[in-house]
Amino acid sequence: MPRAQNSHAYVNAAFLLNISLPAGKVISARICFGGINPDFIHAKAIESALVDQYLFDKNTISNIFENLKSQLEPNAILPDASPEYRLNLAGGLLYKTLLRIAPNDSVKEEYKSGGNLLYRPLSCGMQSFDTIEKNYPVTQAVQKIEAMIQCSGEATYMNDVITTSNSIFCAFVNATKVGANIEQVDASDILQMPGVVAFYTAKDIPGTNLSCDPSFGYDVEEIFCSGVVKYYGQPLGVLVALTHDIANHLASKVKVTYSNSVYNVLPTTSHVFEAQELERLHKVKSSALKNIQFSQKPDISSKGVFEIGGQYHFTMEPQTTIAVPFEEGLQVWTATQWMDHTQSVIAKMLQIKANDVQLKVRRLGGGYGSKITRGNQVACAASLVAYKLNRPARFVQTIESMMTANGKRWGCRSDYEFHIKSNGKIVGMENTFYQDAGCTLNENPIKGHSVVCAKNCYELSDSNSKIVAEAVITDAPSSTWCRAPGSVEGIAMIENILEHIAFEANIDPVDARLANIKSGNKMEELLPRFIKSTDYKRRREEIDKFNDKNRWIKRGLGVAIMEYPVFLFGQYPATVSIYHVDGTTVISHGGIEMGQGMNTKVAQVAAHTLGIPLSYIKIESSDTINGANSMVTGGAVGSESLCFAVRKACETLNDRLKPVKDELGKNAGWLNIVQLAWTKSINLIVSDHYKKGDMENYSVYGLALTEMEIDILTGNNQIKRVDILEDAGESLSPYIDIGQVEGSFVMLLGYWLTEQLIYDRQTGELLTNRTWNYKPPGARDIPIDFRIELLQKNPNPAGFMRSKATGEPPCCLAVSSIFAIQHALQSARKDAGLKREWVRLGAPTTPETIVLNSGTDISKFSLV
Repeated sequence: MPRAQNSHAYVNAAFLLNISLPAGKVISARICFGGINPDFIHAKAIESALVDQYLFDKNTISNIFENLKSQLEPNAILPDASPEYRLNLAGGLLYKTLLRIAPNDSVKEEYKSGGNLLYRPLSCGMQSFDTIEKNYPVTQAVQKIEAMIQCSGEATYMNDVITTSNSIFCAFVNATKVGANIEQVDASDILQMPGVVAFYTAKDIPGTNLSCDPSFGYDVEEIFCSGVVKYYGQPLGVLVALTHDIANHLASKVKVTYSNSVYNVLPTTSHVFEAQELERLHKVKSSALKNIQFSQKPDISSKGVFEIGGQYHFTMEPQTTIAVPFEEGLQVWTATQWMDHTQSVIAKMLQIKANDVQLKVRRLGGGYGSKITRGNQVACAASLVAYKLNRPARFVQTIESMMTANGKRWGCRSDYEFHIKSNGKIVGMENTFYQDAGCTLNENPIKGHSVVCAKNCYELSDSNSKIVAEAVITDAPSSTWCRAPGSVEGIAMIENILEHIAFEANIDPVDARLANIKSGNKMEELLPRFIKSTDYKRRREEIDKFNDKNRWIKRGLGVAIMEYPVFLFGQYPATVSIYHVDGTTVISHGGIEMGQGMNTKVAQVAAHTLGIPLSYIKIESSDTINGANSMVTGGAVGSESLCFAVRKACETLNDRLKPVKDELGKNAGWLNIVQLAWTKSINLIVSDHYKKGDMENYSVYGLALTEMEIDILTGNNQIKRVDILEDAGESLSPYIDIGQVEGSFVMLLGYWLTEQLIYDRQTGELLTNRTWNYKPPGARDIPIDFRIELLQKNPNPAGFMRSKATGEPPCCLAVSSIFAIQHALQSARKDAGLKREWVRLGAPTTPETIVLNSGTDISKFSLV
């Protein structure tokens, strides 16, 4: 299966073998497979041929799999796995059964474990961190302040907003002919259907038809397509109905007429390269070097290609907006990470003033970058409907619509070449990489982290290394920010190169890294410490011994390290108000709480600065009044930026309260101080903000060691253990930060192992557009043994209160999972008698990838 549970199988099988014991003579046989083709169930020829044969005889086994290879003809239909894999998998399932039921003395010792399914014990973990008691509640391991209401279902999200009974519901009508021009859209028949209220297109927009504001640095992206269709599923209008179901059911029935529909659709970078349409490449960063200059004469040279796909954000909460007409304007509850930008595009679309569009955001059910601008089409469409009809409009985008029409992580292809000494030391390297932009160059990570992170913490000078970065325009929704954008790709590229270097030099991957770490870099100290604390060398030796003794179950160990640059940006406002009645305090800010624990950290900082209990602090909804002009919450820096703003506001309050404290004496209680201040008409409300330059940029360091177990016969795999050492500075809130480390790592495990985007090559339609065929990790895909250590006694002189960001950096470490698979696969390939050579793995490395690269030939299956 694509993942451990809650997933349909690639191939399923059932075997009923009636045999006489102890000889094993077959009396009757039933051999059934599903997932081969619609007409195939029984392997009838094999069933007949087995009767009166001795099942465990060498010739019988050989005949079974020779015949199986010829009888099974899996069909080729996307997005199903390839026929080649499904044939191998069917053979593997039958072979596992025979290994399982054969007499113990009939099976070669190294083969026996192949008859077992991978056993997963109960999950466990360890969490290590420091706290500093004098700073409590800052650095204290407290529960997230919203945890209980979230777990109980009492926490409210956008779609929980109650509106009047005359509310209407929205759904996009989508274009389906990429490259064609929309000539006519005819909704006349649909408008006569019961429950349908209205239909709007670009020509109904009174202002600008833009979902991204050019004054914010964006190229043109339309709310509704008004001409040439740029990608399959591009919204061309919004259908309005009395219920959500009516709107979504009838949206696809609107008639659309196209012209100039002959077009070569290229939905991904790999398709662009296949078609050699190189005019779609846009150079973003080039090197002044024509040729690299070797720092020494190389002993070994090699090259490779590393390809990683896109990733859907898969937030729990869909793109959602509720727009309500209110006193000549709109109140908009929308799932956005950037209120300022969303407010702007709505106001300009409707040609009304910004102060007539007031946004409110209580919390998001996950963001990861998907709600920075990709939700603006939904927000604009709902606002247009509410404005036109003067009724509350509710738009909750379906998962199929989101996955089809919204941008995803930038895919990447790296063409690299390296030149090394025999100890793995790099003396020259070239890396030309191409990132999949989708249909525009908006939100381009190449300009930020991709290039910066492509050298990681390694000694690569401008003279002996050359990096060229290009964006590729494809016929897909414009790619967007996705958790750790650019840095995931940049660090994965260079870490993959280091793994390849270790393979070609035939040295340990850790030694290859140690040979190349930049002199004076903190990783020089951290990597040896980590290798020792995780018992790396002993475990690798034990895994190699295990692999020598097991032909069909393999294990692997993969390491990844990172230096992640944190760039602080923008401005973030906050308002702190103290109530004189009981001394409790409420905070509103321009950030967006989306599960990352921002509000918890803000509350801890406020309580610490004011010197009051954490229970006195409440964080209210964000809005475009107290949070006006706030920058996007993203890049993992929102929490510390808001904490800075809140601390400034609290310090101002402390200054105002100081004369009162002096008057009452040091034993005065908080309530007495606040009440006396109020009677003296001292203002107990302060607004302040963080601005770029208030804090310095810094780097985050992290290391991960991933141990995996793989069933070579099926490709099924599980993560036995993960160790992560994360540099969080002096953690403001250890439970929050550990949760962020665990969550970001597991989210990217999905990227590397299970989440696959498959497009129809002819139409550009995304075929894996729902949970039936797109598989983020589940509860049984997390590491069995998950050990997190926040680096202790490790203050950050540049960060807020000596802390560091944790929301995005650990994402970059999950690439260690495919390095563990590489380790395991090399053992399987050696057993299969293949020549020793590097295996190209990427994202995702699925069970299909594992089996097809293992060298397994089902016709050669035997018990001995």
